[in-house]
Amino acid sequence: MRLAHSSWLIAHGKITKMLLFFIFLSAISYELSTVYCAPTSSKELIDDADIFDGRVVTYKGEAVTAILKRGEYSWINLNDGANAIGVWCKTSLLGEVKYLGDYKHKGDIVEVEGAFHRACPQHRGEMDIHAEKVRILRQGFNIKEDIDKKKMHAAAALLIITLFTVVFFKRKA
Repeated sequence: MRLAHSSWLIAHGKITKMLLFFIFLSAISYELSTVYCAPTSSKELIDDADIFDGRVVTYKGEAVTAILKRGEYSWINLNDGANAIGVWCKTSLLGEVKYLGDYKHKGDIVEVEGAFHRACPQHRGEMDIHAEKVRILRQGFNIKEDIDKKKMHAAAALLIITLFTVVFFKRKA
């Protein structure tokens, strides 16, 4: 009787270990598939809009121009270097965005995850992403403009030459 009982425990132990192993593999597989999703480029979204339409995508780009607040929701444009895509999300998700790209600023690099719409029915057929997650990957900064002294001196010299030329020909006339 002891022999039958111990073989049952051994078999039961093997089944339990196999079951735990498969649960562990499933958990790792799930984590790997959800933890990181490579961002989709704007070129891919535009070229294959019909394929991505309605799907959840990850998109990354520089926050540019302005945040357009519309009550509880806001628009932000993200430029990945090739194109800018409009992103619609809750205003509260954009609280960490500090810099928006323009002539004097490098905008924050922002990653969003949300539903891509080839022709959004809510926004008059515009292509956009309705983001559920917003993450700041890198903070932007002010761009310091360095004026080239040689160019400044050359421009001043040309201005003086132009003024002398105008005065000289005006006196002759």
